Amino acid sequence: MPTTQSTPPGFEETPELELIQKTARGIASDYDDDYWLDVSEGRDPSEFWADCADAGFLGTAIPEEHGGEGMGFWELSAIVEELATHGCLGVEMLYVVTVCFGGITLTNYGSDEQQERWLPGICDGDVKFSMALTEPDAGHNAPNMTTFAAKDDDEYVIDGSKQWISGVERADQMLLVARTTPREEAPKRTQGVTLFLVDPQDPNIETRELDVGIPTPEKQFEVSFDGVRVPEENVVGTEGMGLYQLFDTVNPERLLGASGAIGVGKCALNRAIDYANDREVFGEPIGAHQGVQHPIAEDWSRLEAARLLVRKAAWAIDNEPDPKERAKLANMAKLRASEAGHDATDVAVQTHGGNGFSRDYTVIEMWKGTRLGKVAPGSTEMMRNHIAEHTLGMPRSYGEQ
Repeated sequence: MPTTQSTPPGFEETPELELIQKTARGIASDYDDDYWLDVSEGRDPSEFWADCADAGFLGTAIPEEHGGEGMGFWELSAIVEELATHGCLGVEMLYVVTVCFGGITLTNYGSDEQQERWLPGICDGDVKFSMALTEPDAGHNAPNMTTFAAKDDDEYVIDGSKQWISGVERADQMLLVARTTPREEAPKRTQGVTLFLVDPQDPNIETRELDVGIPTPEKQFEVSFDGVRVPEENVVGTEGMGLYQLFDTVNPERLLGASGAIGVGKCALNRAIDYANDREVFGEPIGAHQGVQHPIAEDWSRLEAARLLVRKAAWAIDNEPDPKERAKLANMAKLRASEAGHDATDVAVQTHGGNGFSRDYTVIEMWKGTRLGKVAPGSTEMMRNHIAEHTLGMPRSYGEQ
């Protein structure tokens, strides 16, 4: 469902938004490449997170009565783009887990008690979330998940496993997606799934860190649930309708990833431009040659085009009443932004030549980070599947027909 109706018609860039972006640039300027490289190696970005909380960024799309700013996803996505543009590597991943899956999900579907308990802490930066959806044998086929929550009086008993779960070791709360009705008994394959709030420190939860070869601001885990008991008041929204509720968070998730891809792509190209203007070979800057200029110009224009689609999709999250239209735009924007962002970092590495592979210049870290964006959240193949089926009306090309 839309998070707000406050966004101006035509997704206009307002003076208020310009002030927000200026604030984001100020925060980003306090954290250099070394800081973010340390974060990718395990440092807790607590100082950065506190600055974002002080600026009101963490509560951008959370209502004022719960400590937020009462704005919308339009502003939130612009914040993530601006922070990434100015060197905050992986910032979209930080915002996705807590601000999106924690804040937006509870704003849309949390009970009064859940909202009162958790939303102010998200806004203040005192509460961090993790999100447990993906499973080893299900992948993109979320309805095929096997993690099950069995009702036992006024509790649910949860068993199963999840994989590629971000930031569990720092999380105060986990948004867990589990089946409450066996798939074969559900009226539809997408029904019978429920959202839960779970304490990640529960003794019946076991975590195993995954060995990941890319820079991420949060560690990745496999998480096992063995008889975890959760009270029924920890159900988020309507039992059995969790996947439908999750769609209202998955689209913003994809757009935060898209915003980050645009930002990182521009950050990388800005560095490539500086390098091309300064680096001299054969008596003149390498940027004087069309072989260097044209790829940068090409990818800059592609980033700008992708950014317009991302901004339109962000506007739709706040204003478009039809969930199918929101999903169409989100998937198209995610596809274009993730590919344009990665291509831009690739050009930046190429422009730097051998230096592009040195961590001192950081563009190789940007390249690795944007490569992840073509796989998650939502792979480019699944984005194309969605566009073909839901935008173009073509036959479903995967899974059950």
